[in-house]
Amino acid sequence: MESGPPKMIEAMAAFLIPSACREETLGDMRERYQSPARYLLESAQLIPCVIYSRIRRTADPVVILMEAASMFTAFVIAARWLNPALLFDEVGFLRLAIPAVITLTVTVLVDAYRTPSPYGPLEPLQNSSRGFVASFLAQFWLGSWALPAGVFAFGSGSSILLVSTLRLVFPPLVHRSQTAKVPAFWQKLEIVPPAVGRKAVLLPFATVLALMAYLLLNK
Repeated sequence: MESGPPKMIEAMAAFLIPSACREETLGDMRERYQSPARYLLESAQLIPCVIYSRIRRTADPVVILMEAASMFTAFVIAARWLNPALLFDEVGFLRLAIPAVITLTVTVLVDAYRTPSPYGPLEPLQNSSRGFVASFLAQFWLGSWALPAGVFAFGSGSSILLVSTLRLVFPPLVHRSQTAKVPAFWQKLEIVPPAVGRKAVLLPFATVLALMAYLLLNK
């Protein structure tokens, strides 16, 4: 029996495993190593489970739903204001949902793969911006499913502000204070107050919503 897996195969597995649980997972896999083929098979079975487990520790499904709703609403209002015909397209609403899906996927994976460290005040903006960069790049491959440039720009700009505000008020689960007795999953989802007042944090969120409503009503 070999002493351990080939360095290249182990490096590939390490790249795919979230950093927070990489050392423990690789150590367990090394102890069970028998052959390269079995190591690859175990990696294919184990790594998706590790990623899913890490996502459950970092992602809040309620906050994800709020982010999805705010982004989709921003893109719908952008389409209503700049390109109303898009709303009557048979796949128009589906096209408007694509940037939100891509952005949420990227931000969830960024949180899961993030190296454990203090959650900085600019990190919500950075993470949401990464998601929209990915959705912007995806526009070049979507072809007829891509959104008009104006709709995408207006929806993305509004969504970055909305999502960043939500992620500032509701940081990832691993960065929230935990209680000792929590009989239900939802009770673990405590809101950590930001350094500034709650009203000051939510003011940009309310301002953008008011501006969108004004534009929609006066179109």
